[in-house]
Amino acid sequence: MANIYDGAFRTILNDCRKLIIPIINEIFGETYTGRRKANAKHF
Repeated sequence: MANIYDGAFRTILNDCRKLIIPIINEIFGETYTGRRKANAKHF
């Protein structure tokens, strides 16, 4: 069963795509740019 946080994150993913990378960077202290392709074998 989904909770309110799942719904909020899903809304951000759908409506605010440009904010995802900065949010991840802020939460985890990273400097991702979103320009590098993902390595498919990790998924």
